[in-house]
Amino acid sequence: MKKGFTILELLVTISILSLIILIAVPTVNNISSSVKKSHYQNMLKNIEIAASKYASDTKEEYVYVDTLIKEGYLKGDESDHLVNPIDSEVLNCYLVEMQKESDYYDAKFTQEKYLDENNNCDLNVLKEKSSLIKINVINNGEVVEDLDNFLKGSITLEAISDDIDIDCNLNKCIWSSTSGLEESSNKINLDTVNRVINGTYIFQMTIYEEDTIKRLKASIDLKVDNENPKIDIEETKKSINEGKIKIIANDGIGSGIKEYYFGTSLDCSNVLWEESNIFPYEEEKNYSICVKDNVGNITREILEFEMSNNNENEVLYN
Repeated sequence: MKKGFTILELLVTISILSLIILIAVPTVNNISSSVKKSHYQNMLKNIEIAASKYASDTKEEYVYVDTLIKEGYLKGDESDHLVNPIDSEVLNCYLVEMQKESDYYDAKFTQEKYLDENNNCDLNVLKEKSSLIKINVINNGEVVEDLDNFLKGSITLEAISDDIDIDCNLNKCIWSSTSGLEESSNKINLDTVNRVINGTYIFQMTIYEEDTIKRLKASIDLKVDNENPKIDIEETKKSINEGKIKIIANDGIGSGIKEYYFGTSLDCSNVLWEESNIFPYEEEKNYSICVKDNVGNITREILEFEMSNNNENEVLYN
């Protein structure tokens, strides 16, 4: 009776086990690597989603991953770190760039890491990227700072800087907007005649220095209303009832209707305006209907009285 393996049997067994290990280990490693890569891609996607929300709240166009964690837009580990699952590198000081689209911010993880001399995220980089260029909005010849409300009149946009020379002859400059504008100088006049503008304007300058390429940009949200409100005269006529009339009007996507006038004055610029759009009226009169929006655009319509030839008690308005 045999009590053990022969040397030949042991060698065969070891060879088989070695072959199995040779086959299995790379497969396990490949699966592990694939899982880590998938985890990393999901991590980048979450960073970009968080950065997009951050930009919507702050209007900033650059942010470190570290700031997203500290401000509560992104969750890190117990040490407030976000670690690359592939190589265990801390991602906190990588930069995310956000660009305003029509109604949201598109965020991109840049693969650019910036550390200062103390191994902290270099805040000077943010300052350099964010403040080198700004856009002046010139409304009717004057620079305006408050862009929260609608503007009226002529608009000129000018890219300026206290730190660098904005030379669009030596460097590549381009303006773009959500409305499709493309211009290649540092100063542009917008076509605002009889138009409503509500969108984002972006100026970008590409600087070529020796072996490096630097891209700087600035953006603004701009609202301009040079379009008059619209009075629906037919619906206004239909509203006449029991000695009252209701002015039916709208301002589209503009600044919104502010006040109304209904009376006999032919000059809407010097009348007593009312916030209400309901007015008393008397028959056998011609009326002016005036509507003014929040930036001062005015529309006037005439409601003319005419007695019907068929029935002296029937009143018509043209």
